[in-house]
Amino acid sequence: MSAPAPAPVGEAPVATPAPATAPATAPATAPAATPGPSRGLTAGTSLSGKTNAAICSLANRPGDRIVAELAVPVNGPDDATLPAGTPILVEMAQPAADGSFIFRVRSVQVNGELVPVQGTVRVGDDVAITERQVSKGGDKGKVITGAIIGAIAGRVLGGGTRGAVIGAAGGAAAGTIAAARNSQTERCLPAGATLFVTLSAPLIFP
Repeated sequence: MSAPAPAPVGEAPVATPAPATAPATAPATAPAATPGPSRGLTAGTSLSGKTNAAICSLANRPGDRIVAELAVPVNGPDDATLPAGTPILVEMAQPAADGSFIFRVRSVQVNGELVPVQGTVRVGDDVAITERQVSKGGDKGKVITGAIIGAIAGRVLGGGTRGAVIGAAGGAAAGTIAAARNSQTERCLPAGATLFVTLSAPLIFP
């Protein structure tokens, strides 16, 4: 009798490969916002402004702020424009040895905002500077002159009655100090005197 046939050897199961997994996709990053080009005026630009009131060597003192309004529009690159009437804020400095008026530019009002600027200021060559001897009899006039200039600066830059009142108070104080001085020679720039401002650094619009 023949021996039974050996049991068939089972084949090893074939492993089924796992489905390929797509690599994780990083979330898209929004590109960084690119700031728009700066608009403004370049260094070397000249601004011509006219004062709103007379400026006198006794009624006004170094440190007093004065407003000159731009006489003509000024255009810069990229359609940047300062319209006529733009307030330019300047400050009186210590007068020169020959008594000449010296000013420093502080800021320019752009779109309702005061923007600090750097530059030089000179008085127009055609401005007639007057001189007069002032005694205590003219004290009241000096006080009133200081108040008027302060009120104009307050109204133009402050945009309301409150600014005018504050400006008038500061101007009157300056005039009062001047009134305490003895008789001296007072030099005055007339209302509407032209001041030329030359920018020494770019004026960037806000």
